[in-house]
Amino acid sequence: MEQVGLTYRLETDGAVYKNESVEASVITDIIYGFDSNWEDFIVLEPSLPLEDSIYLQAATEGEGLGGIIVEIRFVYADESFKHYDYKTTDKGEVIRMFLEYWGAQKLPDLSQWNDVTSTFS
Repeated sequence: MEQVGLTYRLETDGAVYKNESVEASVITDIIYGFDSNWEDFIVLEPSLPLEDSIYLQAATEGEGLGGIIVEIRFVYADESFKHYDYKTTDKGEVIRMFLEYWGAQKLPDLSQWNDVTSTFS
């Protein structure tokens, strides 16, 4: 369900895109362009929380490891938060997550994700 007035900000290593500049092709090109020997990243922030989620981000593991770490953070009304991560080597899977978060306002299926909240205390 699309939220009225929802806009997005997308940030990557080389640029910041405001709502009207965020497109499926931009998201796809950034993630397909990830270099496993470099610390590439993408952060997608909605102007209003999506089911308490304030951003979805992904970054390469760097140093030739070939993996991508995707993270999502939830902030609740009582100001507590939860932070989850998911590791994959499949750029297509990461692109689907970002396109659904942006285009359909749909959260990823967190059943295979790790709750890493305690690492932020």
